[in-house]
Amino acid sequence: MSRDPVVIEQAEVTGWQSVPKRSVLEDTPLRKELLVRHPALRGDHQIVTPMAKDMYRALKVAVLLAQPGTYFTGAPGEGRSSALRACAHLLEHEYSHIVTYQHVSTEMGIFNEKVALQDMLTSAGHAVLTGSPIMLRERLVGKILDDLRRRGIGHTALWCVDNAHNMQRRELEVLADLQHRLWDNGMELLTVMMADPSPLPRSARGTACSGSDLSRRFFGHEHPLRGLCKPGDVTDILDAFDSLDFPEGTEVRWTEFFLPLAYQHGLRLAQEGPALYEAMVQCSPHADKSPATLATLFGAVRRALLRNAGADGAHFRFNPDEWRRAVGTAQARADYVPPRLYGNSP
Repeated sequence: MSRDPVVIEQAEVTGWQSVPKRSVLEDTPLRKELLVRHPALRGDHQIVTPMAKDMYRALKVAVLLAQPGTYFTGAPGEGRSSALRACAHLLEHEYSHIVTYQHVSTEMGIFNEKVALQDMLTSAGHAVLTGSPIMLRERLVGKILDDLRRRGIGHTALWCVDNAHNMQRRELEVLADLQHRLWDNGMELLTVMMADPSPLPRSARGTACSGSDLSRRFFGHEHPLRGLCKPGDVTDILDAFDSLDFPEGTEVRWTEFFLPLAYQHGLRLAQEGPALYEAMVQCSPHADKSPATLATLFGAVRRALLRNAGADGAHFRFNPDEWRRAVGTAQARADYVPPRLYGNSP
């Protein structure tokens, strides 16, 4: 495949406004290079789904009230990780004095204080991970204090933990100690956890943590993250494909990139919301026929766009059978990549 990296590098510096739109939509080396970079296929943009907007409203109230122990629960494949990232970004965008950190707890389990501090320093963006636990702790406290002071009036930091059901007691103890030390310096560290839909995370269910102060401190207020529940949810998500540019500044919508002629003649992916929702219900593996997950939705959209790009034409339209095939394939392959499209505050 011929590539045109020079054009892409120049456009990323000077802006895509100078690149002719036809160079993106016609069969050019540039278009072929952009195809493998497209966010609809790579998942390196965050779409703020209706479920993420609901989560953001609840999170915003908890943060503004400085409510401890806020945690959200959701099933794998429901977009919970991308929702957490999107909410952190939205919060910083709306409240510039708040600093957010995104941390992922691993299944390996951390039982050592030094390893826990090194892991947290990495999440805080600090590159120096050597030294004793005391040095690491002071380095982490200093990093957060510096980040807050750069915000001018900032005094609130939010520590976002994904896969919090993996957290061990030692990790929670280190996090609690960090809260105390920041409080002594006039700063506040709030936490928000994202975990599996079980009564309490693994660490809190164990005998060492069950019913403890650590459990109440970090897992005191549960907010279930809802899944897809109506055709409007799907329509709202697909509308992002019709309204977002790629590359940014070219005014080439995501849908238009894959189906330029059909888009120019009125095709909009958002119009397919009810049909895609119906296909997800018909192909649902659940006994109650509730819709499949966001994993299936994005997998089906990717398949449908790629499969039909070669059939583009003025009269092209999707049909229900195509959506059923796309949903079935997405479920079989489980090829979900979390969407990452930042948006404006809900």
